[in-house]
Amino acid sequence: MSIKSLNDFMKKLRHEKIMKNTITVLFVFLILIGCVRPYQESVLGGGSGDKTFQKLETSSGEKLKEAKRNQELLKQASRLRSFLLLYCRAYESKNLNKFSAFFASDATENNKPFHEYLPRYRRNFQRIESLTYRIVLDSYSLNPDTGNIELKGKYFIKYLLKGQAWKENNGIISMELIKNGDSYLVKRLNYSFLSLE
Repeated sequence: MSIKSLNDFMKKLRHEKIMKNTITVLFVFLILIGCVRPYQESVLGGGSGDKTFQKLETSSGEKLKEAKRNQELLKQASRLRSFLLLYCRAYESKNLNKFSAFFASDATENNKPFHEYLPRYRRNFQRIESLTYRIVLDSYSLNPDTGNIELKGKYFIKYLLKGQAWKENNGIISMELIKNGDSYLVKRLNYSFLSLE
């Protein structure tokens, strides 16, 4: 092959490469125009791309809101479980002052003022040698009228009275909680009646 024909061949290859690059750039440009146009139509109004873009925007916005709601619900459930754990530990400590600190000043227990139950708590705590207490959270909701949290669950208690055998009891429990800083206070407590008598 002569040098001239080799030079001609190289020019032809460069020309084909330039053509391929030009076609690639043109193709990418057309794709970008196709992507931008529905956006422009939706921003400026009109066009069939308007509805498509709005659907995409609404769909992603709704998903983001739902994800935030779910994350907040998980945080709320975690805070409530932590509160219930501390509440149960205070009960197990048999320290009336510590346990009473979990209640609002106007709290009720089974539809009576909580403070009326203090003598019974004191008497039971003195009679109990040992106990375990836990509450399993079943559900909770925010009351839109009061802004308070209403929860429902099950309680399980096992206790040993002095000079007697171990006893167990369980039942349904519900609470209305009010915010107290990073935690809560019990405003209303209802449960199936538990007596140590």
